[in-house]
Amino acid sequence: MTIQELELGSHSPEGPAGAAELYVSRQPVVDGDMRVSGYRVAYATGDGSEPGDASPARLLGDVLSSVGLDELVGSSLAHLPLSREVLIGLGVPPVRPDRVMLRIAHDTALDPEVARIIEALTGRGYALSLYELPGPEFDASLLDRFGTVEVDFSAWDQVDAGQAIARIKGGRASALATGLVDYDRFEVAKSLGYELFGGPFYASRHRARVRKIPVGEMGTLVSLAALQGGSATIEELEQVIDRDVGLSVKLLRYINSAYVGMRGSITSIRQAVMMLGSRGVSRWALLVALTGGPSTPRELSVVGLTRARMCELLGSERQDVAGEELFTVGLLSVADALLDVPLETIVDELPLADQVSAALLRRDGPAGSILDAVVSYERGDFDVAALQVHSRGIASSYRDALGWAVETVSALN
Repeated sequence: MTIQELELGSHSPEGPAGAAELYVSRQPVVDGDMRVSGYRVAYATGDGSEPGDASPARLLGDVLSSVGLDELVGSSLAHLPLSREVLIGLGVPPVRPDRVMLRIAHDTALDPEVARIIEALTGRGYALSLYELPGPEFDASLLDRFGTVEVDFSAWDQVDAGQAIARIKGGRASALATGLVDYDRFEVAKSLGYELFGGPFYASRHRARVRKIPVGEMGTLVSLAALQGGSATIEELEQVIDRDVGLSVKLLRYINSAYVGMRGSITSIRQAVMMLGSRGVSRWALLVALTGGPSTPRELSVVGLTRARMCELLGSERQDVAGEELFTVGLLSVADALLDVPLETIVDELPLADQVSAALLRRDGPAGSILDAVVSYERGDFDVAALQVHSRGIASSYRDALGWAVETVSALN
């Protein structure tokens, strides 16, 4: 499988007619306050084949032709890596300078044939990011053209990363720490002076210390978790939701927003259950309780809802696991990050079925296998075995789930 990283997205996972399916996923790049400044998106051909006789520039053009930047990254920058072949074959990419940050590898940037192209790019207003550094003693003369420099914390130790930051700051460039696997590594990078951060840490628990979930919050989550599966009655749902005023208001506001165009507005939980069904209301109540808080980072909510919906879509034709179970597993997979509590603690305190707990903690069973594939796809690990088992329809499932999650979070706010 040919895998390249694009800090760019695709509105559709399909390329031109007859082309292989295109896998596309994104991860946020954030600042020190966890605010999204751009997106790192991976892509690959979905059939494991080589791109054939198409040049890298043609392959890039095929990707760009199916991009919906506004839907994927909103007003944020799409960080776009360009290989030597693309730079020489394409020159200036067919995308506006204010929509992208162009990433160029260190050795490519030193190529004399590429130098004139880099000059043209900066002259047209493109922001450039330098990556794949050979070490902390990289060529600092490149900082005349590159305003951002990336350091991969999955490959560098802390000493080298610290030496590199001094060189980056000396050239008045911004330092981007990538490959951060957990929040501890984020804190290390931040303490060294890095300003931008990327990696799977974003969806991990953020606090090193363990805290207790507030009693009221935990009580609501316990009750809602017990009602998942579609067997809840109107009275049970009313009792749980009505006793949490904040949840009641947010849930009704969300349902009315999500169902704009219905005759009249839903004004009570009973009315919502009667019109939309207990299964839908119990699901919405759970997602509002987890992701509807004022302090919850918007992008983290999007990640959780994308996982939930994508898990459900991938299991839609399976007989060995229910869609409600898959949705719950996907949503709760980011509960530790949303609540700043270890996932083990959350699972221990919620009345979850054994198979749900096993899926969350060990990725066991059908739901665990699907969650493993979803997380691998999200991170751009397209060649792992977990993803290949569920490869059919996974690209379209991600696209649909991401679009639904963005719309849902917008309705919640």
